[in-house]
Amino acid sequence: MNKNFLAAVGFGIVAFAASVFAQDNPRSVVTKPRPVEVESEFKPHLGLLVGVSQPEGAGHENTDMGIDFGFQMYIPFSLGAEYIHSRVDTGTESKDRDTLWLKTSYNFGGTIPVINHSYVGLGLGAVIASDRTSAAIAPMVGFDIPVAKFEEGFMSLGANARYAIITDGELDTFSLGGVVKYWF
Repeated sequence: MNKNFLAAVGFGIVAFAASVFAQDNPRSVVTKPRPVEVESEFKPHLGLLVGVSQPEGAGHENTDMGIDFGFQMYIPFSLGAEYIHSRVDTGTESKDRDTLWLKTSYNFGGTIPVINHSYVGLGLGAVIASDRTSAAIAPMVGFDIPVAKFEEGFMSLGANARYAIITDGELDTFSLGGVVKYWF
């Protein structure tokens, strides 16, 4: 657990340091930090998530479903919240698990397809099972590619992956899912 946490923190520090020295080159995937200047740059969004999760060690893959909300607080950094419901099969029993995440992410930019719509992040949360509530931390990676433009916003399709490190003896879980988001 400590190695994963240190790796996630280290990656975050490297991403932040790289953004400080960002180039003005439009192909660069590293975006120069700056304050949000117009309302559209806040990029608020609401999303639906569907995916699978695999508990570490024993257990079987399970279905995840959830909702996601976020916004860009300071370019290129975002802040968000997520609720995920899943049924976890530990190999000996199945139980419902609800997870609430507060997450922050670094959004890549530039003109390279897919990468310019990608992000890396870190989530802190609470995992609520029928018998206890545990704390969790998770490195995250994903992308959201715009597919439809509307008068007031656009819709994106994407995917995300996370590895949730959970306290109190709960099984750590790898999750992979698809995301449909509406950006206001």
